[in-house]
Amino acid sequence: MNQAELETHLISIRRHLHQYPELSNQEFKTSKSIEKWLRELDIPIRKTDLKTGVFADIKGGKPGPIVAVRADIDALPIEEKSGLPYSSKINGVMHACGHDFHTAALIGAASLLQKKQSELNGTVRLLFQPAEESGGGAEK
Repeated sequence: MNQAELETHLISIRRHLHQYPELSNQEFKTSKSIEKWLRELDIPIRKTDLKTGVFADIKGGKPGPIVAVRADIDALPIEEKSGLPYSSKINGVMHACGHDFHTAALIGAASLLQKKQSELNGTVRLLFQPAEESGGGAEK
């Protein structure tokens, strides 16, 4: 995927997430979508016992530390009134503080890092954190 295709893809991801927001600890469809997008990049998903949230590793071709990159994935209980063509389709729920962007940006970073996987020193751990807004998501 070239830069223009990646940009178009990430805008599509962000708009999809914006249209279908989910509240803290209810990010089931969001988590499934993230898993799908990561698998399309051939990035293996780490198994956890969490109900929501996604963890994945990009293991570099050289030894080194594990470095984590995190994005929040939950939305807020706010009614969207923007009138945008990609506004929330879920009554009373919206991405009002940018978690849709955070998630799309981390997918973009994952795409670029995966292309350079053999050159990486160590592992990049991708953390798509649930329940940031209500608290407790990071602890879990």
